[in-house]
Amino acid sequence: MQDARKIRQLPDEWHKLNLGCNQNILPGWINVDRYPFKGVDVITNLEEPWPWQDDSIQYIRAFDIVEHLKDPIHTMNEAWRVLGHGGIFEVWVPSTDGRGAFQDQTHVSFWNQNSFSYYSQKLNNGMYPQIKCDFRTKVLDTNQNPHGIVWTWALCRAIKNQLKEPVVKDEWFDALSSMDAEKRAIPGYQGTSFGTSEIG
Repeated sequence: MQDARKIRQLPDEWHKLNLGCNQNILPGWINVDRYPFKGVDVITNLEEPWPWQDDSIQYIRAFDIVEHLKDPIHTMNEAWRVLGHGGIFEVWVPSTDGRGAFQDQTHVSFWNQNSFSYYSQKLNNGMYPQIKCDFRTKVLDTNQNPHGIVWTWALCRAIKNQLKEPVVKDEWFDALSSMDAEKRAIPGYQGTSFGTSEIG
């Protein structure tokens, strides 16, 4: 079981998905996997329509899972669909700028920093009508580890109806994605990491 102390504290009232959790169960999250590991709350195939209603989720955490899903456009569209306006999709994925993307034979989609620009309507200018989602994204790469693996970390904020109050307030998005460690602190909540994980 993953050490819960390594997960940044987020508001209890948020509906939070931990996708592809495997055996890394997070208390207070909806733990999701394709297989019935102990502690999994929802067993589902993420390559099919996701079982959550539109605009019903505040935060999605997807660590080492999106590369196992064949269709990145489906993944990003479904994440955007279930998130409310201003909700966050946090992705941690082996980058094609290192060995990690290609070394695992179960990886079926391939990502790097540039991949996320395609999921912004402002940047892709509607060139791809199959891309329904619209995200504002902060993205960075880790340093290469001793095994030649680089991870891309992305914090994708769902842009929907900008006349609505965002389900994740600006102060949270700014703190979760700031390059300044002091600005990553939120009073009353433990953790100062990028996104949710202290590995950031």
